[in-house]
Order: sequence, then C-alpha cells, then structure tokens
Amino acid sequence: MPRIPKISVCIPCRNHGGFLKAALDSVLGQTEQDFEVIVWDDASRDAMATVMASFEDSRIRSFRSERRRGVASSRNACLEKARGRYIAWLDADDVYLPGMLAAQSAVLDENPRVGLVHGAFELIDAQGRSLRAWAPPFGASRIENGEEAFAELVLSNYIVAPTVLVRRACHDRVGPYSPRIGPSSTDWEMWLRIALHADLAFNHEVVARYRLHGESITARTTRGTARLRCDARVVRAIFRHHGSRLPDPRALQARARAALAVRALNHAWDALVGGRRLVALRDLALAFRAVPALLAGADAWRLGAAYLTGREYPAHRHARSVLARLLERLEGTRLGESHRPRAVADADWEKDLALAAEEMRRVIPDGCRVLVIDKQDPTLLHLSRRRGGHFPDLRFLPDGYPRDSAVAIGHLEELRSRGADYFVVPRQASWWLDHYRDFGVHLATKYRRAGGDRGCVIYRLSP
Repeated sequence: MPRIPKISVCIPCRNHGGFLKAALDSVLGQTEQDFEVIVWDDASRDAMATVMASFEDSRIRSFRSERRRGVASSRNACLEKARGRYIAWLDADDVYLPGMLAAQSAVLDENPRVGLVHGAFELIDAQGRSLRAWAPPFGASRIENGEEAFAELVLSNYIVAPTVLVRRACHDRVGPYSPRIGPSSTDWEMWLRIALHADLAFNHEVVARYRLHGESITARTTRGTARLRCDARVVRAIFRHHGSRLPDPRALQARARAALAVRALNHAWDALVGGRRLVALRDLALAFRAVPALLAGADAWRLGAAYLTGREYPAHRHARSVLARLLERLEGTRLGESHRPRAVADADWEKDLALAAEEMRRVIPDGCRVLVIDKQDPTLLHLSRRRGGHFPDLRFLPDGYPRDSAVAIGHLEELRSRGADYFVVPRQASWWLDHYRDFGVHLATKYRRAGGDRGCVIYRLSP
C-alpha cells in the first residue's frame, strides 16, 4: 500500500509547457519534502510530454485528458488522484518559493479550525521579472473567522491560488469545483464555500511568485467581459445554493452585487481609454444589471451617453458620481474603503490640477498634442483645454505601468513618433522620475524642459 504523503501539490496544466519545468523545480526544491505532485494535462498541444519526461522523481504522477475538459474539471481530476492530508494548488505558470509548503502547512498543523491558508506573493512577468506589486489584503499574518472572511471575500477575491494550502477534509466536505462558472473565478467560488465551513488564515510571508502574461487565464478573460461574467455567476451561485447558511443573505448579496458593479465600472473605464468601446459598453451594462437601482439616477444615463460617444471627461465625471452611490452600499468594508479616494474629491489634488492646467495653458501652444502622466484621469487635459492623451497609453501598454525604464522610454518614443509634442509630469506623478530613474534621465538629457514652475514639469518632445 503506497505511503500517504502529507501534502498533494496539484498542477492543472494546459499549453503551459514552457513554464512547467520552473513550476516543478520549485516544488522539488521545497524545504518540506513530504509531498506528492499531481500534474493533469488538459489536452495540451505543446511540449508538455517532453517536459514531463525530463523528470524521474517517483513523487511526480502525471495524467492526461485526450479532450479539453476545462480548468474546473482538471482541478477535480487532480483531487481524485490526490492522497495527501493537505492540498496545494499550483498553476503551471506560477512558482513556489522554497519555504512555501513548510510555512503554510505549519499554519494548518497549529490551527485545527483553519481550513485554508493563503499568503503574500511576488508578481512576475513571462520572463520571471518582477512587476509592480499588488497591495496585500492584510498588513500582518492573521486568522479570520470563516463567516467574517466570507463577508469580505464575496466582495472580491483576495486569495491567490499558488499561495493556498487546503485541508483535504475541507475539500471533501464542500464538494468539487463547479464547471458551470466558466474559464475564470472557479477558485474564488471554492474559497467562498470553504469559508462557510472553516476559518481562513493569511500568512504575511511571501511564499510564491504569481505570473502575469498574455496567455494566462486571468489575461485572456480580462481582455473582454468573460472575467466579469464569471464573477457574476459566482455571486448568483453562492447565494442561490448557500444563502441559507448566512445570517443576513439579502443584505450581503446586495453588497456583493454592488462590489461586482464597482469592478465592472473600473473595467469599463480601462476599456474605454484603451480604445475598446464595445467592451466598455458591455461592462457598463453588466454594472447596471448587477444594481438596477442605479438607473433611477440621471448620472447613470449621462454616463451611458458619454460612453456611447466616447467622451472621456464626462464619462469620468459621471462614473465618479455612480461610484459614490455604490460605495454607500459598501460602507464599512475593506473594498469600499479602498475605492473611496476615487469617488471623493481631494482638495489638494484639485488645487494641484488647477495650477498644472494654468501652467500648461501658459507654456503649450493651442493645437499641440500633449501626453500627461495622469492615471487615465482626463481632468487635467480638460482643464488645460489642450488635446492629447494619457501616459501610459493603454492601447499600447495595457498593464498601465511599464516593467522598467527601458519599456517606459520605448513607450514614450513610440507615442512621440505618433505625433506627441509635449510631455507633462504633474507634481503628484513626480515619483515616476525617481522610480523609473533612467526614464527621468532620458527626458532630462534628450528633451528641453519647457516649463514647470507651478504644479507640473513640462518637456517639449523635440531633440
């Protein structure tokens, strides 16, 4: 009879053979060595088989489906094969840090009421280079009561799969992953079900590297509306099938739908400024379906009209008004507090914008095209009465932040070749010139500083 390992590391994989070796090496390099690895190949068409053949460790077991089954069914197939007391979920394009299994299993060993532990992570690109970090859900390690965790988790998924370790008993109790959710968000729905039966723990240690790249499920489903539609299915399913376990399901569902509408508004804005107006309109429609009461206000109809015509400043202004109404429903939640600065005017920021706009009008001739570091906020361009665009331009740099100075310089030069005449760095964005140091040097040495006494620094984009 085979020995039962402490941990089963489950790796569902489809067409990620180029990343799989790094994932497996990161498991084999763990300080905790009492594990098995289950690799499920979901009818891949790449070099998966070649990669698997290069590993001879008896703890690794691989299986293959001859037809595509989808991520939920692949995860369930892994669970059927897994024998460990704890289940770890590692997507084939992510990697563990050496202490991942030891640190997370220690939390479960010491806290029998905890059913799932997750942790902090590093964000990397396809080549393994560090990206700008996402804010962690907590500033320190903590254990959340399951019911309290559910109330926040149902508003947004703050658990990242490659940091997760789950008691096998929890998986057995809550049942398999749901194939009805779609290509995305199946893990979020699973974490919610686990929170209904056990406490959750967060480990502030960085235990894994989470990879963002163009062919990840996250990237593919976020480009259009697929991710939001999957999230909407999660909200409907969790309250339809498990609402009876909650103390006040109607109020909690109302908050969950408001949170879904907030995400839809955010995604709609990114799509609009990224030149994908049809996606933006679909996102906007999803927000109004999530919270139909929004349509009772004139600001929602004006917002729709601005999106239809592609007018950024009215869209931004009315979106802020709609967002403020949604945040009233999210009062007292972490999600609501994190979004409040976007809905409430900052007096200092407004003053800086007015000064910068005055400087732009003084320095930049009417008719010139301007680039502004403005986090896709069109207010400064509107106040200055100058035409132009945002830097970065989401049409050409969808992630919004350059990976490094070289990318920032290349992006600037591409936009200059497309007709940009001036480059504006508002005072609140001056950190760019420190963070992307070589980019700041490039600006200072190649282009003439045309102004910058009040609220902003202005460069004329001619050598």
